[in-house]
Amino acid sequence: MKKAGMIVSFLVAVFAVVAVSALAYTYLEWEKPQVKIREAFDMIGRKRAVTVDVADARSGVRSVAVSLVQKDRTFDVDSEEVPGEGVFQKRLAFEVNPRELKMHDGPAVLQVKVVDYSPLRNTTVVRRNVTVDMVPLRVSLVSMAHNVNPGGTCMAAYTLSKPVQQSGVLCGGVFSPGYPQLTKGGKTCYVCYFPVPLDVSGATVMSVTASDRAGNKAVAPISFYIRTTWKYNADKLSITPDFITRKAAEFMQDYPELEGKGVEEAFTYINVGIRRQNEDAIRKVSLKTSPRQLWDGGEFLMMKNGATRARFGDRRTYLLDARPIGESLHQGVDVASTGHAPVEAANGGVVLFASNLGIYGNTAIIDHGQGITTIYSHLSGFEANEGDQVKKGQVIGTTGATGWAGGDHLHVGLLVNGVFVNPIEWWDPHWIRDNVLLKLEDAGAAL
Repeated sequence: MKKAGMIVSFLVAVFAVVAVSALAYTYLEWEKPQVKIREAFDMIGRKRAVTVDVADARSGVRSVAVSLVQKDRTFDVDSEEVPGEGVFQKRLAFEVNPRELKMHDGPAVLQVKVVDYSPLRNTTVVRRNVTVDMVPLRVSLVSMAHNVNPGGTCMAAYTLSKPVQQSGVLCGGVFSPGYPQLTKGGKTCYVCYFPVPLDVSGATVMSVTASDRAGNKAVAPISFYIRTTWKYNADKLSITPDFITRKAAEFMQDYPELEGKGVEEAFTYINVGIRRQNEDAIRKVSLKTSPRQLWDGGEFLMMKNGATRARFGDRRTYLLDARPIGESLHQGVDVASTGHAPVEAANGGVVLFASNLGIYGNTAIIDHGQGITTIYSHLSGFEANEGDQVKKGQVIGTTGATGWAGGDHLHVGLLVNGVFVNPIEWWDPHWIRDNVLLKLEDAGAAL
């Protein structure tokens, strides 16, 4: 009996220890919450959004408090109590507004404090050294007479009151970055070449935008005048099943998914799917541009002794057995000459790309700096390689019928910050003088 009583006492003691341990583990846990500030910044302007991820896997998150500390003073930014237990992770958004807090410019510490639901109230505090900069950012437009054509290019010149993280022009929902440029008078301004949408109208938003490292922003609207209305050709191109089959066979090495497709299915995949892939690739390559002007400042060259066969912006309808099977928008100008005619660089720059590119065939892309690139497609061969520095008029290849081409010709295009624009403007010395050179002179005089 005595032995049985000892066993019972032992089991009761073990149970008590286990119960107390479990209770302590559950309610007296000591694991601290996890905290992460999602945005990477070291400066705070007049306003800055701050997103915080908090987590506590044991007892849940109880409260989050954000504050700024400056010169031994603590400024409460915001706080949130999380009702009830069981919220183990949460994302919270706060707005930091040093101006409303009556803070001063200079060093400060952003502090995020998180407490969990344990009776021990485990606490984690994350601190980040920041600089408060509430000095307003100002943009001053120094270029005049922004006359634009639908699908064309415009250039704006402007100055900034302080160093910025990003600046450029927002036009029709597309942002184009600006680049610092030295004027003839030795002053620095920013220049931005930006694409004008084909459907530009008086309602199109066109403005210089800028933001500094602290998040301060500035906007300067651009007044513009639309010189022409857009008139495009509606072309109908008849193609044969043999042409589609032959081109599909050529493309199959790079696009094996074409295998087994019928004539119409193959056409649709080439005209829509491959075209989209190729244009995305061109856009990405064209954005790898130098911040310096690489072209010589004069008009761009058109192909010598060439005749224009198709214009920028033409709407094409493809006919198979006199029946429409697809459409496309022509993103350049087709120029025909003699077979395997020499192709010259339109202006000075660096070759960004020289290889085969789907429907564009053998293609060269030249960077002319500050967001401007030219593209030369359907080449039969290359005379320049990727990375080569080329001069205006230098032969970079020969015309051909590679890619989605029915005969020997050159497809030439011009992109501004990855967007195709009408290259004809850049071939016109009067347009270059009025829309680039004189604007830069005016900017230099204004400064």
